[in-house]
Amino acid sequence: MTDILNAMTSTDIVGHSATTNSDLVAFGDCEFIRLNEAMMIVINRENGNQQIMTSQVVEGLKTCSEFKTIDAHAAHLANTRSELKGDGSMAVTALNGLRESGMLVLAKDVCTRLEKVIPRQLPPTRAFIITCDRPVAVERLLESMLRAGKLSQHDALFLVDDSREPENRAANRELVVKFNLRSAKDMLYFGEDAQDALLSELIKKLPSHISGIRFLLDRSLWQGHKTYGRSRTLCLLLSVGYRALVMDDDIICQAMLPPIAEGGVGIGSEHVRKATFYSSEQELMQSGRLADFDPLSGHATLLGTTLSHALQAANSGPLQESQLLNVNAMLASLLMPDSSIIVTQCGSLGDPGTSTNHWGLFQSEDSIERMIAAPHGIREALENRLNWLGSTRPNFFKMPFMSQVTGLDNSQLLPPYFPAFRGEDGLFGAMLVNMHRDSVSLEYPWSVPHRPVDARSFNSESLIGTTGSIALFSSHLTRNINYLDGTSPENNLGCIASEALRLSVRPDMALTMDFRAELGDAQVNQLHALQSQLSLSEKYHSTELRGYFERNIEALQSALSVAQSPARYGDAINVTEAEALAYFRSVAGNFSAALNGWVDMRSVASDLTERMISSRQLLQ
Repeated sequence: MTDILNAMTSTDIVGHSATTNSDLVAFGDCEFIRLNEAMMIVINRENGNQQIMTSQVVEGLKTCSEFKTIDAHAAHLANTRSELKGDGSMAVTALNGLRESGMLVLAKDVCTRLEKVIPRQLPPTRAFIITCDRPVAVERLLESMLRAGKLSQHDALFLVDDSREPENRAANRELVVKFNLRSAKDMLYFGEDAQDALLSELIKKLPSHISGIRFLLDRSLWQGHKTYGRSRTLCLLLSVGYRALVMDDDIICQAMLPPIAEGGVGIGSEHVRKATFYSSEQELMQSGRLADFDPLSGHATLLGTTLSHALQAANSGPLQESQLLNVNAMLASLLMPDSSIIVTQCGSLGDPGTSTNHWGLFQSEDSIERMIAAPHGIREALENRLNWLGSTRPNFFKMPFMSQVTGLDNSQLLPPYFPAFRGEDGLFGAMLVNMHRDSVSLEYPWSVPHRPVDARSFNSESLIGTTGSIALFSSHLTRNINYLDGTSPENNLGCIASEALRLSVRPDMALTMDFRAELGDAQVNQLHALQSQLSLSEKYHSTELRGYFERNIEALQSALSVAQSPARYGDAINVTEAEALAYFRSVAGNFSAALNGWVDMRSVASDLTERMISSRQLLQ
C-alpha cells in the first residue's frame, strides 16, 4: 500500500478543507486506464483528479467503496491485503495522502450538496384498487377506506376490475355503487366495458401501434395467465399527469407503525427491510400501533417531491455525515438535490407478498436471528404468513421493488408494466431507472395489513430457483445502466425498445448463450449471497438454519454445473427449446412495439379518461 505514495503523479488536484481520521471517506466512481501490468491511471469521475497507482493498490481501494473512517478502511486493508502484513499504519498514511489529493470521496461533501432544499409543486393524486375475482377482498378494502376517511382529497378513485368471472364483475360493480352511497368521494368502476372502450379508442387513434396496444391491453392475448401488469398499466393510462396510488385488493386501508423503529433516514438498498415473525394473527395485529394517517395520505406526503426536500422532511433536518456510514459512495454520487422521488413503497403486515418463501434467506442478521427464535421454528415462521416485512425508518434508494400499496409519480413519463406473469414489478423498476437515471425511490417506515382471502401455502422445503426471461431481462437492463448519461426519458425508453427488438431477432445459438449467461450470473449472485449468510447458522448454532442454507446452496451449485435450457424456465410448460426461443422472440418483438407506442398511448388515454370522467360514464 505504501507504493501509492511513490507511484502516483497528480494533475488538476482540488484542495479540500481540513479533515481528520474520524471523517467518513470512500473510494468512489473512477475510470481505470492500464499503463502496463503493474501500473494504472486512475481518474476520479466526480472531480477530474488523476493519479497513477499500482494495480495492486487499485484492487485494494476497490474494496473501500463504502463510507467509513480512514482507520476503519486501514484495518480492513491490513486484514485483507497480504502485502501489508497486518500493518494498518501504512494504509492510514497512504489513505490520508489520497484524501488530501482529492482521490477519495468525502461524506461531508455529499451532505453539503444535498443541503439546499429545492421545492416542487406536486400534482394531484388518483387512487386505484386493482382486483381479479376477489369481491370479498374488495368489500373488506372498501369498508376500511370508508373508515380511513379523507378520500375527497384525491382527484379520483378507481376500481380497475380484471375479474374473469361475470358474477365477480357484477359483484364488484355493486360494491362500488354501495360505496358511493356512503363515501364523500365517488369511486369510478373501470371494468370490462370501459377497458374495451379504451382499447378500441387507442387502436382507432393509433393504428400504426396496434400490435403494441394489443400486447399491453388485450386480455384475450393472455388467456390462462395472471395479468397483474396489465391492470397496473391501466392505472398508469388513467392517471397521466397525476400521482397514482395503487392498492392491491387484499390489503386493509390502515397504516401501521413498525414494531421496530429507528431514527433518521437510510440511504441505499442493502437490507432496506427488516422482518419479524409471529405465531398468531392476534399477536401480529398487536405488534404495531395504528398510525394517525391513512396509507393513501401517507404515500402522497413525499411522492413526487425532490430528494433534498424529502430528506429534510423525513430526517427532520439536513442529512448528517454520520448517516452515510457504510453507504456506497457510487450511490451517493448519484444523489442530487433535484432528484425526483418517483416511486414510494411501504411494508407489509401479515403475508409478505413474495412469490416464494426464500425471501427469508436474504434477510439482515437481526432478522435472521428473530426467524431462528420464532416459537415454532424457521419452517413455521416462513410458512404461516404472519410476518412484518418493512423498513424501520425512511429509506432512499434507486431501484424500486414490490409493495402492496405503491405510489407512482405519473406526471413524469413512466414505462408500462409487462402485462402478464410474475416479475413485472422488477422489470418496471429496471425500465424506470433506465429512463430516469437521477430518480430515487422511497420506502416509508410504516406498513399496511396484507391478509389474502384466498388460501395460500408456501413450502420452505422447496429449493431456490431463478425464474424466466422477465427477471433475466430486468437484470440485463439494470447491469447496463449508464447513470451519467443525461439523455431524456423518451430517448431512454426508445433504447429499451431497441434492445428488446435486438434480442427478438437473435439466432437460436446466440439467444441461448445470452440466456445461459444471464441465468448463470443470477445464480452465482444468489450462491455468493447464501454462502456469506451460511456463517449465521454457525453463529447462532442453528442446525435448522444450516440445513436451510445448505439445501439451497447445493441446488444452486448443481444447477451451475450443467448447461441450462430456456425450455426449463419461464412460463411455458412442456415445450422444446426451439419453441421456447420462438415464444421469447415473439414476446420481445411485441413488447418493443408497445414501448415504441407508449408515449402516444398515454396522450390518447389521457384525453379519453377525462371524457369518461366528465360524462359520468364510469359511474353507470
